[in-house]
Amino acid sequence: MHRLFFSFMALCLYTHWAVAALTSGEIANSLNELAQQGFAAKDLVLEINSTADAGPIPDIYTKMDTMVAVVLTDVNFMTNTPIITDQAEEQDVYEGYSNFVQSLLELMGALSSSAAQLKSINETTMNKVPSEIRILQTAIDAYFYNVIGLFPANSSYNAQANNQKAQVDTHCFQAVWAFDRGYSNGNQATYQARRNSSLHSRRIKRGSL
Repeated sequence: MHRLFFSFMALCLYTHWAVAALTSGEIANSLNELAQQGFAAKDLVLEINSTADAGPIPDIYTKMDTMVAVVLTDVNFMTNTPIITDQAEEQDVYEGYSNFVQSLLELMGALSSSAAQLKSINETTMNKVPSEIRILQTAIDAYFYNVIGLFPANSSYNAQANNQKAQVDTHCFQAVWAFDRGYSNGNQATYQARRNSSLHSRRIKRGSL
């Protein structure tokens, strides 16, 4: 999954794909579908935490990988999508965006609260879960950057969406921290360095693919 992810990111950076733009309705629908996947992943994490059954743990990774794949596909198809000027369409997209954000906040919260249990029933989660979170976070960083870019700069939705994106970043970091046994300020710096050294999503700007 890691190799596919970074190969896709590199392709997006260096290859221009002539693709059709998504409509605001399609973007809103995709956001709501992603939210459903996020909530489903959260429910699975909480179920595993409750039952202490390590069997379904790989399903968590599958759900997160699926979200990454959908997000990266949508980033590509948003390349030629114009800024939304219709207020009703803005609201639909923003509501879908907020729904997806909420699912991510709850998923990261579930991972944080379940970290001790997951590590106790499967030690590989100590490294695997943070890795999956970082990949997901990098993908949604690109996705959110593109979605936010669809709102006019002076729109209240633009400012609110940026604030929500920052909340997701914080929750992702907290979830990674929960799986790090030797957390310290040094580890925080290491985490930030890993993010900065990755193919940063802000390079995937609308119209630059």
